[in-house]
Amino acid sequence: MTVKEVEALSGMPRANIRFYEAEGLLTPARNANGYRDYSQEDVAVLQRIRLLRLLGLPIEDIKELQSGALVLTDALAHRLAALEQAEAQATQAQTVCRAMQSDRASYATLDAGRYLLQLEQPQLPAAVTAQPAVSTPPTPPLPAPPEQDVVPKVTAPWRRYFARAFDLALYQTLWWCFLALGFRVNMVQREAGVLDTAITLLLMLALEPLMLHFFGTTPGKWLLGLGVTDEEGRKLSYAAALERTWTVLRRGYGLYIPVYCWYRLWQSYKDCQNGGTLAWEFDSQLTLRESRTPLRVMGLLAGSGVLVGAMVLSWHLAAMPRYTGDLTVAQFAANFNQMADYYGYDSLDELDENGRWVVSSGNEDVFLLEGLLTSPQPEFVYTVEDGVLTGVSFAYTVEGGGAQVMPPERTVAALAFVGARKPFPLNREEVDGLVDFLEGSPFASFTDTVWGVEVSAQAHWDGYLGEGSWNDMTVLWPDESEERYLSVSFSMTVT
Repeated sequence: MTVKEVEALSGMPRANIRFYEAEGLLTPARNANGYRDYSQEDVAVLQRIRLLRLLGLPIEDIKELQSGALVLTDALAHRLAALEQAEAQATQAQTVCRAMQSDRASYATLDAGRYLLQLEQPQLPAAVTAQPAVSTPPTPPLPAPPEQDVVPKVTAPWRRYFARAFDLALYQTLWWCFLALGFRVNMVQREAGVLDTAITLLLMLALEPLMLHFFGTTPGKWLLGLGVTDEEGRKLSYAAALERTWTVLRRGYGLYIPVYCWYRLWQSYKDCQNGGTLAWEFDSQLTLRESRTPLRVMGLLAGSGVLVGAMVLSWHLAAMPRYTGDLTVAQFAANFNQMADYYGYDSLDELDENGRWVVSSGNEDVFLLEGLLTSPQPEFVYTVEDGVLTGVSFAYTVEGGGAQVMPPERTVAALAFVGARKPFPLNREEVDGLVDFLEGSPFASFTDTVWGVEVSAQAHWDGYLGEGSWNDMTVLWPDESEERYLSVSFSMTVT
């Protein structure tokens, strides 16, 4: 039978059962998987131990009774003598207390010597003096009740919570870095969802049992001085570690089901704080190294910083163009397509290996938002020297058009060309600033040099009222009473 069944039959908590096992009073059999298999005889032994401990017999006497070195009647005679002596001492103490009350003794004038003589006068019961064959042992302290016979248990709920939170953050970081570096997902724009939670929990279920089996701890537990072993202090088997982790997910975190998750966390916190046995601890035990706690807290904070740094670095690398340094036209086109996909410009056509639109609309107007806004699709002009792309530009004019927006191809081209000039930049502030300016002031004219590339943007118009905002876009509004003309040019040249 399991330890839960033994608890119900013996009336003894698991902590007491484990204590008596550690003292050698109980040796249950083991199944093939290493789990304890208690018998009815084990239940009977626990009931005997419980009875004798409630009578006050010490653990050492119970061990001798089990080995046959002591007879129960002799042990009971010694215990009875001790109880009678304790009773006599209690009676004498009552007598002295009454005498002091009768004498109206005060603390300042107390004649302690007189009352000590009365207290120390032997007042043994006749039953004890009538049995001289039984020696009277020294007065022992009152035995602890069976509920006190427990192996010291590690609770530390907050330490355990933060260790678990760090481990979950680690699994989530691994998933997000995989998305960023493996699939070039823009994690800044992407919103976390149910899938992320599910993958994080699956990673926990896959990795944590392995770490507990081979190392006896996890990164979060190790940083805070926590470890997990079986009841004999050995590392958990993989099966036991897997069962423990799965039970943590179900009973500790409620599988992250909304509301129920917080209920399970609160319930686990209360059980842990009260010294109860959590559902995943019936075949394992937690160890704690109390030393260097401030240093461990600093380690946890430093580890959290490493996780944040890893995420930022992976996002930074994911935002870089595939090809860097000197580019060919085909490499620029590949960078352009990648940047358009990464930054969510889904409406843009792709460039082929020759730098031309796969589905080109030429210089015809591309209608946006049901024809309210128009802008032509620019054709890129490439400057190549010895096979190396040294310049990218486009220019177009619009006569008599309606409201105008700047083509997003300009921003994506800057990311694909200027952003590729440095292989592994740790600081992209200049490129990000260029992109922000192109997006925030699309019709402004300027010339600047960024990462060794001269960037020039020019816009000239007549018959327009000026720039305005509409649906989070900067729009050049037409003056319907005037003839309208717009000239736009954009160039990037390696200096």
